[in-house]
Amino acid sequence: MERDTTRSLSKVLEEIRDCKEADRFIEEHAARCGFTAYISGKMAEKGLTTAEVRDASGISRNYFYNILNGDRKNPSRDKVIAIAVGLGLDYAETQRALALAGKAPLYPRNVRDVKIAVIINKGCCSVTKMNMMLEEQGIEPLEV
Repeated sequence: MERDTTRSLSKVLEEIRDCKEADRFIEEHAARCGFTAYISGKMAEKGLTTAEVRDASGISRNYFYNILNGDRKNPSRDKVIAIAVGLGLDYAETQRALALAGKAPLYPRNVRDVKIAVIINKGCCSVTKMNMMLEEQGIEPLEV
């Protein structure tokens, strides 16, 4: 699949004048740049199977597959973080996943977000392990 640059997409967007054209643009381009495409690309890049990521994320099988195939278009922020952890994403990659999913980034003035970021920075690849670490510190675990 050819990857569109932001610049080339912006050029196309400059020429769009009506809602039907906008809808076609979104259908053709947004899905390729979105959260689902990002996590699928990261799975391929890291050589992980869907089952491995699903198991590490702690998300139920059906829900996870519904996210991957686009049936679940708005997973919760905690589920996005859980998928990022299951993928073994670093802090910057997790922030990107959150942005692509339309969720708030990990916020440096929020105690829970700071603790999550530190656990991510330690290389944690299991939501179960992350939740245990959060609970040990009296922090609300990820709701998956």
